[in-house]
Amino acid sequence: MPPEQMHVVVDFAHRHTGPLHVHVSEQRAENEACVEAYSATPVQVLHDHGALGPRSTAVHATHLSDVDVALLGGSTTHVCMCPTTERDLADGVGPARRLLEAGSPVTLGTDSQAVIDLFEEARAVELDERLVTGERGHWPAAQLLHAATAAGQASLGFPDAGCLVPGAWADLVSVRLDSVRTAGATKASAVESVVFAATAADVYSVVAGGRRIVEDGRHVLGDIGALLREALAPLQR
Repeated sequence: MPPEQMHVVVDFAHRHTGPLHVHVSEQRAENEACVEAYSATPVQVLHDHGALGPRSTAVHATHLSDVDVALLGGSTTHVCMCPTTERDLADGVGPARRLLEAGSPVTLGTDSQAVIDLFEEARAVELDERLVTGERGHWPAAQLLHAATAAGQASLGFPDAGCLVPGAWADLVSVRLDSVRTAGATKASAVESVVFAATAADVYSVVAGGRRIVEDGRHVLGDIGALLREALAPLQR
């Protein structure tokens, strides 16, 4: 979208108090093209046209300058990290910890059908930073769980979700603590066990807006693998 047209979307989001999600700096090439065209990085262009703020989310935010980090954090713009996709496409590792410390709430996404597993996305934020820095312990499990739940819901425009309080949305997920990945978890270690060991296969039940989606580890629609094969079959002929 040309910058001169951004105000249409920005004004709509402000008028309706709605979320505004923007693909930002996933690859170096897009930064270079943006600088060549506008003499500014994508984050700077968004800032100059009023697209940053607490209801906005910068998706990816992989290749950022110090100025970009300061603009995103200073405006409390959410940042949606998609680490499994960045890894799959060899795009790089975003400065998630720096962004959080600068003031940006960090959330998690996939941006791909290859992996749909928020546990994997959550721990990848920590594990990828270990690879880059050669150090451990950047992200406590509780912070990563917050990114996968309440922070993510708020970035989608649902600040009254992702938490267990009266009047909040009944969005609930339960996870098995007796699988081969989570066995041995205690009340004290449950968050660490789930974030750093569980996978989507350990999800026992899902309730969205009070409606049951998964029961006893099975989707209410039936065998999802079979349904997916059936849906894809016409496309594979």
